[in-house]
Amino acid sequence: MSEYQFFDFQTIDRPLTEEEQAEIHKLSSRVALTPTQAVFTYQFGDFHGRPEKVLEQYFDAMLYLANWGSRRLMFRFPKSFIDLSQVQPYEVEDVIDFREGDNYIILDINFLEEGVVFWVEGEGRLSSLIRLRDDILRQDYRVLYLAWLKAISMNLLNESEREPPTPPGLRSLASALRNFVDLFEIDKHLLAVAAKMSGEPSQVSEFDLRQAISHLSREECEDYLLRLAQGEPHLSLLLHARLRQGTISPHSPSTVRRTVKELLADAERAREEEKRRREQQAEQKRIQELEALAQREDKAWQEVEQLIQKPSAKTYDQAVQLLSQLREVASRQKQDDIFKQRLNGIYEHYKTRHSLLEKLRAAGLHNN
Repeated sequence: MSEYQFFDFQTIDRPLTEEEQAEIHKLSSRVALTPTQAVFTYQFGDFHGRPEKVLEQYFDAMLYLANWGSRRLMFRFPKSFIDLSQVQPYEVEDVIDFREGDNYIILDINFLEEGVVFWVEGEGRLSSLIRLRDDILRQDYRVLYLAWLKAISMNLLNESEREPPTPPGLRSLASALRNFVDLFEIDKHLLAVAAKMSGEPSQVSEFDLRQAISHLSREECEDYLLRLAQGEPHLSLLLHARLRQGTISPHSPSTVRRTVKELLADAERAREEEKRRREQQAEQKRIQELEALAQREDKAWQEVEQLIQKPSAKTYDQAVQLLSQLREVASRQKQDDIFKQRLNGIYEHYKTRHSLLEKLRAAGLHNN
C-alpha cells in the first residue's frame, strides 16, 4: 500500500490576506489554496513546516490524516473565549491537549493507532467537523468527551481514573458529532453506556432570552448593536455569555463520575449482550428456514439431483449446502435413517464424481 498523508487547513473567522497566501505557497508547490482553505496531499514526501504553528499563525481549524493510523484534529480559539478550568478535565496526555499561545488557545486531538492501517479520503472531512469548534465556543463539550472515550478505548488512562463531566446531549448527536464518531472510530458500545448518564441539553426559550435582555442597560444594548454593525466575530457568543450571567443557565453536565474500569466493563457487557442477541436472531432465522424447508422436502431432494447433474464447483457447493440443511431437517423429525439411505444412494449413483464426494465428506456428510 502506498503512503497517504492529507492536511486540510481552514479559516473561519476571517479570510487570508494576499500576503498570507503568498507565505503559505512557500510551504509546498502542491498546495491547493483559496482565501479560506489550504489542502496538502502527499503520496510520498512530507509537509514542510509544523502544522500547529501554521494553524496558530494563519488558520482556525486543521485535519490531518495518514494511512498508517494517524488522525489529528486541531482548532484555534480566541484566548478570551475558552475557560481552561472547564476544558482541562477532558485532557489526556499526548492525545487531547489545550495549549495557550499569545493570543489563542489551541485544541489538539491527536490519535496514532500503531499497527492500524486504514485508508480514508480526507476531502471534505474537515468541513463536516467545523461546527464542533463553534460548539466548544458555546461551552458544548461533547466532542471533548467523545475524544476522551477514544482515549480510554485505547487504554491510554489508568482504570482507576474517573471520567470528566458527562455533557448533556450524548444520546442525540448532530451530524458533526456523528462525523467525528465515524472518523475517529469511537466504540459504539462505549458511547452507548457513557450516554446513559447524559441528560438532555437545556433549551433556552424566547421568553428566557427576552427576560435576560431586559436586564441589560440601554448603553450595553447600544454597544452590542454597534459591534454587530461593525461585524465583530463571535458577538453572539459573547452576548450569550453575558445573558448567562442573568437568568439563562449554561449546559449542566452530569455530576456522577464513573471510573474508566466501570465504563469499559459496561461497554464489554453491552457488546456481549448484542452478540447474544444476534446469535439468538440468527438461530431463530435458521429454525424458520428449516421449518420452511421441511414443508418442501421432496422438492428439495429433487433440487439436489438437479444441481449434481450440472457438474461444477459452484453447483456442487450448492448441493452440499442443501444436503446439510436436509440433514438438520431429518434430525429434527427423527428421520436420520431415511436421510442416510438417500445420502448413500447419492454416493452409489455418483461414485465416479470424486470432486463431489470430497465436498460431501468435507461437510461431514459421510456414507455408511
